Amino acid sequence: MPALVNGRILAISLPLAISAVLRSYAAWRFIQKVGDEPKNRASRSAVSAVTSRLPAPMVPTRWAGTPLASARRLDESPIGVVQLLNKTDGPFNDTDAVVLDTIAAVATMAYHNFRLSEESARASTLLGMGKVSHDIGNLAASLYASLSFSEMAIGSLKENLLEQTLSPAVQENLECLDPMVDDLKKSVDRIVGYSRLISDMSAGRELRPNLEKKDMAETIQKGAAYLETEARSKHIELKYEIEENSPETYFDDLFVFRIVQNLVGNSVKAVYETISDDVLDAAYEEETFGSVTVRYRFVDNGHVFEVIDTGPGMSREVANRILSGNARSQWSKAGGSGWGTKIVLELAASHGGKVEIDSEIGHGSTFRVIIPHRTSE
Repeated sequence: MPALVNGRILAISLPLAISAVLRSYAAWRFIQKVGDEPKNRASRSAVSAVTSRLPAPMVPTRWAGTPLASARRLDESPIGVVQLLNKTDGPFNDTDAVVLDTIAAVATMAYHNFRLSEESARASTLLGMGKVSHDIGNLAASLYASLSFSEMAIGSLKENLLEQTLSPAVQENLECLDPMVDDLKKSVDRIVGYSRLISDMSAGRELRPNLEKKDMAETIQKGAAYLETEARSKHIELKYEIEENSPETYFDDLFVFRIVQNLVGNSVKAVYETISDDVLDAAYEEETFGSVTVRYRFVDNGHVFEVIDTGPGMSREVANRILSGNARSQWSKAGGSGWGTKIVLELAASHGGKVEIDSEIGHGSTFRVIIPHRTSE
């Protein structure tokens, strides 16, 4: 702020509550002096909201403000507000109002330009992900074909070996082949399914879950288990609190699997951010410095899945940005595209579910997904 201006006025930012008040303003700009009777209920609420949140020395004797908005429309929700307080050489005038409007217009334009740039970058990222996912899907399909031929070869080998006397060790290894091939085929199926999912999202196609009646607890535990190795490598303990004997429900196994992996993976990254490099360098192989808890329970006819971490936590503003699908990766040790949580929101919504976040800076975070129970497709 220029020295001349700084000597004349005191500038502060208003509470977020003012944005809601400004939505109902009859006029966009307001200039008010203490002692004047506010002209409408919205103005009275604004004055009260401002003065009630200021320390005594900062209670304004004169103040002027204007909302940050892209157009002069009464139905537009402002993105913020600029306010000037306590002009020392008389009341605010039309010149001050014009300066204030100019500052607000420039700030609003800068904000919208930033958002457009951010959305453009994210769209380019998603387009690239769609192309890559298509290639991965093709490669996975080729791998699946190779596995099918391998399965036939293994079957023929087993028939020939059954005619011979085998040692217990060879017999044991032989019996392990079929389950191993089955696991590989399931993994390839998930890769193919996920590549199609990303391809659909990048093309803007509606997600259509393949609903099957299954045990959701089993899918959740299996999805988290894939990340146990990564968690151990980062000295983070992965815990489970899975309610057993919950009723089976109709859901898309791949969609829920991806929700689990994205949320658990993000929480592992969050906890890892809190561990200093010095601690990691001096740590024993099995030593842990934080935890991620995977919790599942059936409550009020809904399937509730939570991921609770001991990471740095976040403000309500950041949590709201995540829930709106506009978050970006904020980790310095482990990067990301920022699309993980957006995918979680889309997959949960495809089941009629919702995502919630409980968090406080310095006290970790809890991500909660609630999916309604289904007794039919």
